[in-house]
This record gives sequence, C-alpha cells and structure tokens, in this order.
Amino acid sequence: MAISQAKKLELITKHAKKFTATSEATPVLQGVHYSADGSVIATDRHTLIRIGGAHNFTEAFTSHAKTGATIDGTFPDTSRIIPMELPTQITLIRVGANRDDINGAIARTKVALEATKLSGNKTYTARLTLVGADVRLSANNDDTPFRFSAGINADIYGPDAEVSFNAEYLLNALNVFKDAGSTRVIIGIISASSPIVLRDEENEIDVVVLPYRVPKEAA
Repeated sequence: MAISQAKKLELITKHAKKFTATSEATPVLQGVHYSADGSVIATDRHTLIRIGGAHNFTEAFTSHAKTGATIDGTFPDTSRIIPMELPTQITLIRVGANRDDINGAIARTKVALEATKLSGNKTYTARLTLVGADVRLSANNDDTPFRFSAGINADIYGPDAEVSFNAEYLLNALNVFKDAGSTRVIIGIISASSPIVLRDEENEIDVVVLPYRVPKEAA
C-alpha cells in the first residue's frame, strides 16, 4: 500500500540533509526543492533524492535543509538526471522466499562500508556485480585483509552489469526505502559510467547515485 503524503514529508525531513550540499559555493544545493508538480528534490551533485506526490504547493520554492529558511536562486533542472529506462534491474522484495529485503541489503552495505574504512579507502569504493544469476556486493581487492564480498538474493532482469560507487551513498539511499516501508525496490544499472537508480515505483521515490570510474581491481 502506498504511503501518505505526510509520511513522504517525514522522509524528506529525516533524510534530505544527507542529499544536500554542505559547501556554500552553490547555496541553492543546500536546500530542498519543492517543485510545482508536487515532488520534492534534493541533490549535492553526487546523489539525488526525488519523492513525488509529497506536497500540494502550487508555486515552487527551495528551503534550507537544516534551517528551513527560503533560499533564493534557481534550482537546477534534474529531470534529465533520473534515467527512466533501466536495462539491468536488481529487485529487492520485502516478503519472499529466499530473497533479501531492504534490511538484508543494508546489513551487507554496512559491512562493505566498514571494510573500505578499515582499508583506508577514503572514497568508500564498493562494487555491485551481476553475472548470470549471481548478484554480488564487494569492497577492496585481494591485497588487503579487509576484503569483503557477499551475495545478494534478489529478482534480476537484464544483461550482466558491474558498477562501482561510494558505499555510504548506497547506504543512505537504502535507509530511505527502509523508513518508507517499501516492499519492492529496483536497483537499476545502465552502465559502469551511468547513474545508479534506486526506485520504489509505488511510492514515487527515486534515489540516484553517481558511479565511480575505477579499474576492476580497485574494489
């Protein structure tokens, strides 16, 4: 069942700060944008969250994620940043035999993140790989004692794919869907150099994580 508008605003209040910029170089990106189409958007240029049907305001505005103060300036057009066609899809389902739910994916991502921290990897680089029926989350290479690799049981669709990214960004994204109570979350991969999209279609929630372009042995 779809969540309420009030619940969507609650999600924005709790999570938007992790998707906004901290630098004052672009003040508008420190804010949460309430679009005229009823969606709420926040981005720091590395990650982006969009929740549709979250409000009824008829005029667009941007408010500071921490203070709530109105921010002047034009919020960037993010409509082209969110890919709609996702050729490779890894789908997490809350209820299902031999399937990982959001909590399972969160647990694995936390371990991957800690492994990168222990290895001194300041970009927290992890990798998601889909080969045949095998989906695997990994971090670090064979040269470190803090290597991590774990399979993810999920519904899969599309061709084999591999993409590297910041594990902390993925963890932030998954926590949004956990708090939303999402029953079905698609992790969409286009290519190693294209944005990763996490999507709950029922609740109109999209989170975008930009990839890292790194050689295979780096994660």
